Amino acid sequence: MRSLAVFALLITTLSVCSAKDESQTTEFVNQHLNSIGTEQARTAAKNRVAQGTVTFQILNRGPQTYEGPATLVSEGDKLASLMKFPTTVYRTEWFVRDDKKTSVAPVIPGRWTEFGNFIKTHNEILTEGLWGGTLSKGWALSHLDERHAKLQDRGVKKVDGIELHRIDYLPKKISDLEIQLYFEPDTFRHVMTVYLMTISAQSPGKVNEGRKEKEMHYRLEERFGDFKSVDNLMLPGRWIIRFTYGEVSNGVVEQYEITEKKISHNMTLDPKNFELK
Repeated sequence: MRSLAVFALLITTLSVCSAKDESQTTEFVNQHLNSIGTEQARTAAKNRVAQGTVTFQILNRGPQTYEGPATLVSEGDKLASLMKFPTTVYRTEWFVRDDKKTSVAPVIPGRWTEFGNFIKTHNEILTEGLWGGTLSKGWALSHLDERHAKLQDRGVKKVDGIELHRIDYLPKKISDLEIQLYFEPDTFRHVMTVYLMTISAQSPGKVNEGRKEKEMHYRLEERFGDFKSVDNLMLPGRWIIRFTYGEVSNGVVEQYEITEKKISHNMTLDPKNFELK
């Protein structure tokens, strides 16, 4: 009887702690949303168009860079993200989401960049409203009740020597990505999302026996900064996307750096913006 009483007390204590943690996380999310703007200001913006320029560079493969226009259009559960480069570069990335359906345009028929293929394979980055952070009207933390995702508060962590508050995002549908959201502890602004995945080397004696398989690592970062007020909303004016893939000692590091020149709301949008390709 004593052991049963102790067990019941333990269960009750864990339930209380879980409820407390959930309450604290909910409060943190509310403070984050208020850092964007009041509920009235957030609701007033029915759609958003962010236009700017993007610079692409492979950070560990030489100094060559490519530039072009970048556009992010979002409305409800629809999103279109375009980073366009000269046709001779074959680097244009075009992602579209229409509700739960997504599309990633190939750079040439039947062929995607490593980055485009990563987004195509892990389309929860688009369907969960994570892509583009608060630049998107479909931002994940603005629609938690609809997404039914879980949040795990990991507390304050140091990232590049700066203290940031980390919250892990767990989609309702199982994902093989580890998704980490980072916020400034004082302003509650979302400043970074990290997506992590590792593909282990195959064990000897299994598929492709005799072929030496290597462990592959994937890391996608979205970093946001230079926040500015637009229609009573604090939105990032700089968006840096860094994609690292390959072996730990010999990976490729690609970077897209976007400067938002103009952010507009309540525009008349052409439905073709969200047509799946």
